Amino acid sequence: MVRAQLAAWGLDDEMAPLELAVSELVTNAVVHGQGLIDVRIEIVIDRIRLEVTDQGHAMPAIRTGNGSQAGGIGGWGLQLVESLSDDWGVGREGESTRVWMERRADVSLPDRGLA
Repeated sequence: MVRAQLAAWGLDDEMAPLELAVSELVTNAVVHGQGLIDVRIEIVIDRIRLEVTDQGHAMPAIRTGNGSQAGGIGGWGLQLVESLSDDWGVGREGESTRVWMERRADVSLPDRGLA
């Protein structure tokens, strides 16, 4: 979905970082969330906004140190999203958790909207 929308907008240069970011965010939603997962991408002025929402109650947080819990694997996803974005955040809306990121891009072409 992300690749197709970016291609439709002519933003091929943004595919690699945004596909990586959506992969990390969806993985977090699968591992830590519950229920259905919704992915949205849109143009907001001069930025691409990516949102991943799940029906879980957990609020993700960036881990410090080596990125993983003792004896575990993972923990780098949100740090990676932070490095790929100009701004990002997490919030609760009713019974859902939403993690979003925004990345500046040349979005000057007309007729770009929500996917």
